[in-house]
Amino acid sequence: MKRAITSKCYDCAYRGRHIYVVGAFRFEREMVADYISTHTAAKWFQVENLETIPVSNQGVPLGKKMILVDNIMMSRDNLMQLFASETWQSHTHNLVALFNLPHEYAIEQIALKSGVRGFLYYDDSAEDLINGICTMNAGEIWASRRILSEYVQDSSYVNELLEPDGHSLSEREIELLQVLASGASNEVIANQMGISPHTVKSHLYNIFHKINAENRLQAALWAQKNL
Repeated sequence: MKRAITSKCYDCAYRGRHIYVVGAFRFEREMVADYISTHTAAKWFQVENLETIPVSNQGVPLGKKMILVDNIMMSRDNLMQLFASETWQSHTHNLVALFNLPHEYAIEQIALKSGVRGFLYYDDSAEDLINGICTMNAGEIWASRRILSEYVQDSSYVNELLEPDGHSLSEREIELLQVLASGASNEVIANQMGISPHTVKSHLYNIFHKINAENRLQAALWAQKNL
């Protein structure tokens, strides 16, 4: 069941984030950007390609941006070439999502390894777009549980994670990490464990520090391998 657009999503996407819509067609870029502006009040920009998005100001790195890349005129090979480009590498610190993505490309696993944080398909609704922006802005990945589960099971990536000599996770933190590894959101974790979403965030902060994880996905991968 899809979630409705709520004031929570509006506030989340508004908090200082710059959103860039990247695509070949100006009309489509402006339509998407205008819709985002109407429903999030985020500051948006529309550009034709990634090269025009600034990454620094006189050598000083700029803050993290959200970048939505339109795939309407991109083949699977085009995407593969994009992931391998120097321009793409310069934006991997940003929150990058693919939209108008064909299901048949089946490129999600490669995209996640390349730093993509969300997937919006050609048959998704405008509501999905706003909810996806909110989710990514909150530090989560906008992807199905199946896609995340498959990624978690990819041992080639798991082996790249830092492995601490030991961990000092409490039983409660281990329980939370196991629920997280199933692909559950903060809200689901809170409901399942009988705690508040704020407490979930506090636990996650401590867990990330203890296991040297930078985000939810790395924490889930660590849990899959070590718990």
